[in-house]
Amino acid sequence: MNESDGVNWSNGVSRSNGVNGSFGVNGSFGVNWSNGVSRSNGVNESFGILNSYGVDCALFLANKKRVYLIFGKEVSEGRYFEVKNNLYEKLGIWEPNFNNIKALYLKNGSDWKLTPIKNAEEIARQEAWRDMPREAVEYIASLPEFDADMFFEITCIDLR
Repeated sequence: MNESDGVNWSNGVSRSNGVNGSFGVNGSFGVNWSNGVSRSNGVNESFGILNSYGVDCALFLANKKRVYLIFGKEVSEGRYFEVKNNLYEKLGIWEPNFNNIKALYLKNGSDWKLTPIKNAEEIARQEAWRDMPREAVEYIASLPEFDADMFFEITCIDLR
């Protein structure tokens, strides 16, 4: 392992981060249960991957380009970052939480040693998303790419 972080159950890893159960990985990020991966990001259960993004269950694939999507619709890189930056500005520090770990941590003096992890509970999807800032919800709904059914499926916020 050379110049790599976040490597688990993996061998032959160089200049890569977030690698799990993989072998022969070089210059890549987010690789899981894959072998022979080079200069690629977001690879899962694959073999022989080169210069590719967002690969799942592939054998011998090269030069799969990054695709930018908003509600499943392909958009330009510029449009993606425009929407992402505006959305994050409207979200501020808010993010959905799907468990109560942070609340337990804060309740116990922000000390992980005192945090009763055994008391962790899952938070339902609709509860996790319900406090999304109104300005962010309105912005999302105003997008030409907006899909009310998909938004509801993800967030349980009904804008249909």
